[in-house]
Amino acid sequence: MTVRVVTDSTADLPPEVVQELGITVIPMPVLFGDEVYRDGVDLSSEEFFERLTTSPVLPTTSQPPVGVFLETYRKLAAETDEIVSIHITARGSGTCESALQAANSLAGSPRVEIVDSESASMGLGFQVIAAARAARAGASLDEVIAAARSVCRRVHTLALLETLEYLRRGGRIGRAQAFLGSVLNLKPLITIRDGVVHPVARVRTRARALDQMLRYCMACGDLEQVAILHGTTPEDAKMLAQRVRERLPDVPIYVGRLGPALGVHGGPGIIGMVVVEAEKA
Repeated sequence: MTVRVVTDSTADLPPEVVQELGITVIPMPVLFGDEVYRDGVDLSSEEFFERLTTSPVLPTTSQPPVGVFLETYRKLAAETDEIVSIHITARGSGTCESALQAANSLAGSPRVEIVDSESASMGLGFQVIAAARAARAGASLDEVIAAARSVCRRVHTLALLETLEYLRRGGRIGRAQAFLGSVLNLKPLITIRDGVVHPVARVRTRARALDQMLRYCMACGDLEQVAILHGTTPEDAKMLAQRVRERLPDVPIYVGRLGPALGVHGGPGIIGMVVVEAEKA
């Protein structure tokens, strides 16, 4: 039986890719006060960012309950006896822990292996895609995990924020804490390394920050995939995509919108680039 691949909505996967590869996506809960929404089900990116910029209540997130994972795994057990469940960095979310509790309660039937992506957004998404493609090609469970791990070693993520305030309030700021209290109006560039948010640079203008983001990502070596995701600035995303295409006309580029679960922590104006280095011969 084919290995099935599960992830969570922080992967920001294109819906057409989810459908094509048969990926199961568990929505993250997004809370505005007492109101609870499921990322991508009850709350779209468009609705979320519109509300984020107008609501007096700052949203929060939570990991999906153990019961949601249990229900998902049991449902997939009708189609397979092996599942690989790949999720947002365990150092920034309890999602992997919830998935692990659910897997352990199944007592090995079906067999569920939990993979910590050590990343988020398409840094996670590219790992999930690699795993799902391997599974569709008939790979074993261990080979499916290896496909995800390979991308994990080669993925680089960089994000430009208008402010660190949303990260700080959500408790996800990591080592970028060092940027707090710095000169006002500097644009922080951050990355995720070993599952933790790290500071990269502080740039005076958004235009210069976008230039630096592009240079940073283009310096990662030969690339096989690129993703550009924005919160409220589609023009910036299109501009970056065009500049990447001019340099790398044969590399696939995905341009999309960041989902609510990560938008909570990035805030309006966030834009990110995710690149995957080509495998070395």
